[in-house]
Formats: sequence, structure tokens, C-alpha cells
Amino acid sequence: MKCPLHPLWTAAGLLCLLLHCGEARVLTEAQAGPLYRVLGSSLSITCNVSGFVNVLTQQQFEFRVIKPERPTFDINIISTDEPDFGYAKYVRRVQNGEITLKHLSTNSVRFEIQTLEKSDEGEYECFVKNPESSYDGTYNAKTIVKVIDNSLSVSSSEATPLSYNEGDALTLACQASSNTIQHTHLSLAWFLHRDGVENAQPIISLDRDFTLSPGMGFEGRYQAGLIKLDKIGEATYRLKMAQLEVSDQGRLYCQAQEWIQDPDRSWYSIAKKDSEETMLEVKDVADLYFFLPCVELEGQPLSLSCSIDTLDLEKRFFSVAWLQGGVELARMGPTGVLSVGPKYSDRAQQGELRAARTGDKDYHLILQPVRTEDQGDYFCRAWPQNRDQEGAFTPGAPQNSSLQFVTIDTILTLYHDGKISWSGDQQGYQTKVQTSEKEIYHHLLINGASQREGPSFELTIQQAQISDTGLYTCEVAEWLQDPRGEWYELSPVSKGTQVTVIQPGEFFVHLKLADRKDLGFFNIQLEGLSKMDAIFCIILLSATTTTDSRWHTPAQSET
Repeated sequence: MKCPLHPLWTAAGLLCLLLHCGEARVLTEAQAGPLYRVLGSSLSITCNVSGFVNVLTQQQFEFRVIKPERPTFDINIISTDEPDFGYAKYVRRVQNGEITLKHLSTNSVRFEIQTLEKSDEGEYECFVKNPESSYDGTYNAKTIVKVIDNSLSVSSSEATPLSYNEGDALTLACQASSNTIQHTHLSLAWFLHRDGVENAQPIISLDRDFTLSPGMGFEGRYQAGLIKLDKIGEATYRLKMAQLEVSDQGRLYCQAQEWIQDPDRSWYSIAKKDSEETMLEVKDVADLYFFLPCVELEGQPLSLSCSIDTLDLEKRFFSVAWLQGGVELARMGPTGVLSVGPKYSDRAQQGELRAARTGDKDYHLILQPVRTEDQGDYFCRAWPQNRDQEGAFTPGAPQNSSLQFVTIDTILTLYHDGKISWSGDQQGYQTKVQTSEKEIYHHLLINGASQREGPSFELTIQQAQISDTGLYTCEVAEWLQDPRGEWYELSPVSKGTQVTVIQPGEFFVHLKLADRKDLGFFNIQLEGLSKMDAIFCIILLSATTTTDSRWHTPAQSET
């Protein structure tokens, strides 16, 4: 406070002079120097003022610098209220935002230079404008800044890509040193930058006070002694990871920081450098097993089972997919959510496809009822899933099980072979072919009456002509009713036979029927046929008739 002068000094006045006179009301303060900063790094100086009557009024500040080569000359840099305050050499850096002066409060500001140049070394002065009518105190503060070279050096022992199996041990070394004259400390950390993740994560770090700290997500392995960081000698920092996990795959590098203690006893990072990145591949050694029947019956359930066996299975996440012929049927995500491929979406909606996870390692998919088109090669595919702090998953390299071929047997199977020739006008008889599994039956019908009972279907062509010769195909389609009572068609089955209609010849046929006592005679002309042709026809018909028959031709005796 200011003491009023009075011509007559009293004891009280003298006491006031001793206690209060000389105390400034306004006080301006800035960071104490010298501040040692590295070339190319940033500089930050805070400045604040106190003692103004109106504390709510925002004060205006200016920054100037005095260079060592011109100790009596102030150079204007920047002002909070005058855009054109700076000298020409600083105008460009102010305009592009490289040099800023911003209010932290009504009575304090922060002066910053983003990238220090060697010419920025000097004595910086913070000056506050006085809004009052009189001066009472200090309105400026000075800070000396020294710009030194960056002598921090960092390198890694491994620059080539590395490939390990899950569970293997990894050792990496990093060299970090500095030749700064001032007393500084170094800190060092190893980082892992996973693929698809924006920011790298610290694995383990050694701070400037030689305190070890594990990174987030690595605490458990650090406490179990599986992750270590040792300082060897003056400049070597060795990382050891005893049991690699698939989630450790990515780009590894070490980062060193150089710290200096400012006069206010605070520590400031004056330099930071990263080593070269080392690509690390960690192969999943999880065993993937696939279980399914090799043969299944159409309409029955088909169960496809996958099993995963790996280290610390209960702590890990996987996605599992079932594929047939390279087409994905369904996939179960790391949280158990099932997604179905477009080809099988309708069947899933109808309840014909379902999947479930049982325990930590078993995954089951069931198709019911199974269809003939489900026949083919099947396999499982599994992806390890890495989970970050936010709960997001990143898939690792996929692994396929072995192929398994599934055969779907149809409920109905037709067998057919042979060549059939008709002769005659078909007025008195017909030929019918009936098929059953692994056996062929040829029936001779007399006036439409079959000599053998059994389920069959027949096609009859009355008055067969030469133009009726060709390939005749019988196609059977079976319909199956599902548990909901709906019908759907199974795959059709078809068989064909070549039928040849020849010109009528003439020969005698003597038939002895089992259920008749009389004999039937057919007079048929054979024209244009050789003897061998006639014999072949006799043998063929005799072999296929279900009756006790005798055949006659003009050229040979009764058989």
C-alpha cells in the first residue's frame, strides 16, 4: 500500500513507514529461468498479475525478447490486444499460429512457441498494461530461455520382422542415451501398436525416477513376472515377455524421453524419440477340431461340432464359423451372437438351423431336417478376438479345421439298366418295368394282368411305332413333412432306359400260364431279322418273363 506523506512525522506515521512503505500493490510474475529447451521442441511461459483494484477486468499482456547479441534492444513479439504489435520477423509466425499468447484467466496468460529455433534464445519479458491512473508495483517479469541441441539417441536391436508361436518367449533390447551438458534424466517405455488400432499402448515403462509401471492390459502378466524391463549398463533397456499371446501381435518400438528440472523444481520433457518399429507376428497354436458324421440320412438332424483347445482358453475370445464348400453357413461372434449366411437365412428363420456354445471350447451347429443338397465338404474356421479397454474386438488370423465330407443318403433310390426291345402290335400283351433296390424285374402282362405283385408305376403306349424308339426316363420326387406339418420336396431321382421298337416279324410263341390250363398262341411275322437276331430276342424274353414259357420260331425248335 501507499503511505500518505505528512509534514509532521508521528510515531504512527513512522510505524506505517517501517511496515508498509515500499510494498508494491501490483505484482507481475513469470516462470523463473533459465529454461533449457531443445531445438525443435516447444516453449511455454506462464505469466500472471495480481493487485489490481478491479479483479474482474481482463488484463492485457505483451511479450518481448532481448537477444544475447543485442542486450539493450527489446523486440516486440505478440500482444493480447494489438494484432500488429510484433516486429516483422515475428509477424509470420504469429499469423500461422506458431507463436500464441492466450488468456488462462483475467489475470494470467500463457505464451507458447510451437517449434523453437536457435535464434529464439534470449530473455523474454512479460509486460502487463496498467489500466489504472497511477503505477504502484511491478508490471513486468523476465525469463531467460536457452535453446540447446537435441542429443537424444534411440535405437532398437531388431529391425527385421519377427515371427513367434503363441507361448514363446520374446527378448528385445533398446539403446537410449543423451549428451546434454545439463543434468537430465531419461525415461523409457516399450509400446505395442496393434493392427487396426489408432493409438499404440504402453507395455511397460521405466520413469525418470526409475519406477517400473505396466501398461493397461499388461498388469496381470507383469505381476506374474511374465513381463520385465531391465536396464543393463548406461544405455541398454531390455524387454522380456515370457509367454507371448496372440494379442501381442503388432508393431513394437521403444520410446525415450529426456527430462530436465526447471528452477521451480518441476520436471519438463525437453526431448522425445522413438526407435524403429519391429513387426511381430504371433501365431495362434490353438487346435481346432471338427466332429460330424460322414453319412447322414435325408430328413434327419445333421450335427456339426467344433472344439478349440489352446492356452488360457477361459480368458480368451473367439469367433467360430461353419462353412460348406467355401460358403459360410453361420458364424458365432466372441460374445455368442449368431449371424447366418444369406444362403441359409430362410432355413434359420424356419428353425432348421440353430447353433450354440457349450462350455469354453465347444461349438455346435445343427441342420434339421438335412437335405440332399447339404451333402459336401464341411470345415470350421476360428478367429482369435483381441479385446481393448473400450470393449471393442479386433480379429486375429483365422485358422481352419480339416475338411470333412458328409454324404446324405436319400430315402428312395432307383436302380435301372438294360435295353428292352418290343415286337408285336401290343394288342395282346404289354411290357412293364418295375425297379427296386439292387434288383431288376421285367414283367410280361397279358391283357393288363400282372404276373407279379408289388408297388410300381407303368407307362403304356398302345400301338407302338418305330418313331416311339428313344430314351425313356422315370423320375420320382419324394415329399417330406417337417415337424410343423409343412411339406417340401426332396431331391428328385430319375433313371432312364433306351427303348427300341422294331418291325413286326413272324414267329410262334407257346405260353403256358400258371393260372390257366389252356395255351395261348401268337402268330407274329419276323421280317428282315437274321437268325442270330431272333435267337437274341428269344433269350432276352425268356430271361425276363415271370412265367413258364416256351417260344417257337419257324427256324428253330421249341425252347
